[in-house]
Amino acid sequence: MQAPVDSQCAHHPGTPATVVCGRCGTFVCGACTSPQGEPLRCQACATPYIPRGSRSARFLANLIDTAVVTVPFVACLLLFVVFIAAHDHKEPSDVAVGLVVLACFGAVAVGLGLQVVMQVRFGQSVGKRLLKLKVVRSDGAPVELWRIIVLRNLALQAAAQLCGLVGIIDGLMIFSDEMRCLHDLIADTVVVDVSGRDA
Repeated sequence: MQAPVDSQCAHHPGTPATVVCGRCGTFVCGACTSPQGEPLRCQACATPYIPRGSRSARFLANLIDTAVVTVPFVACLLLFVVFIAAHDHKEPSDVAVGLVVLACFGAVAVGLGLQVVMQVRFGQSVGKRLLKLKVVRSDGAPVELWRIIVLRNLALQAAAQLCGLVGIIDGLMIFSDEMRCLHDLIADTVVVDVSGRDA
């Protein structure tokens, strides 16, 4: 449907509107319309609805993902404590300490490696796979591995080291209407529920 004469685009003030969105009735210019389908729709109405993952599911998935990396590390430390206790609390040799350090780092590397393999194969971490969640771009497109590693994880962790409030703000943002944390905004991602379709 053609927009009235002299109407302006709702998203670009000063730009003449060419059409009326066939869904919401907003006056929009050619740059704001979706070229697919009839009637023409504005970009917001043309974007398919993606069900968001619930806060509780995301919390549990995060706990599982954390456990995948930290539990093997803690298990190595506990085994070392048991080893010391079994040897009458004698001072461990440098070789023993070195082996424990290697084992701990190896355990963390295995946990992180498993997460990377899951991301490459399924586009989901272990926790998100179990709870039928998936990280996608804000428009529903698949998310790149580098974006998850660098923008969703490393960038936020680096910022949190400089200012502890960053981590708190990131966690609290899950309670916003969009349920997008700070790391989601940085990486332009959303966590969606894929329980109704093949993950």
